[in-house]
Amino acid sequence: MTHASRLRPDERRAQILAAARRVLEADPHREPSVEQVAAEAKVSPALLFHYFGSKKKFQYAVIEAAATELMLRTAPDLSLPPDQQLSSGIRAFVRAVLEAPQLYRATLLMSAAGDPAVRALHTELRQVFSRWVIDALAQQGVETTPKVELVCLGWQGYVEQILLTWIDNPTVTEDELENLCERSLAAVLTTLRR
Repeated sequence: MTHASRLRPDERRAQILAAARRVLEADPHREPSVEQVAAEAKVSPALLFHYFGSKKKFQYAVIEAAATELMLRTAPDLSLPPDQQLSSGIRAFVRAVLEAPQLYRATLLMSAAGDPAVRALHTELRQVFSRWVIDALAQQGVETTPKVELVCLGWQGYVEQILLTWIDNPTVTEDELENLCERSLAAVLTTLRR
């Protein structure tokens, strides 16, 4: 810990958040303790609290970093045709969730528990995701209507539940899971037809 004073505060925070990510990836089905993360970052728990203030603020910072990464990773590749943008974006989203399932679960559970900061973050994540889905559908000729927007938001809730269930009980392969999430959007959109 003799090197602790050599990093700037933003670098130290980034180091601690990276350590938290490694701990979560090593054991994605268990919430890491402050002590585990501090040990992985090679800092004291007291220093971790110095940079984040509390366990709750630290958890939020970890979730916020993961949400930011998720939004970046699932941004549509505009060089692809619209149908491929949609397909690759959905698959990228599923893969990103499965690489850090504990972060995803924590975001949803803390949002459902009423944590206002996490709820706002989750809402922002859903809005970004639904916006690019709706935009990709519009490029394929699907008119953007309130019904389409509602169906896309409902589909997101469906995908969230599928992913949470799979994280706890992976009964199908990851590829099958990606296919299911992708195909389910087309299936849900058929409800708009008269």
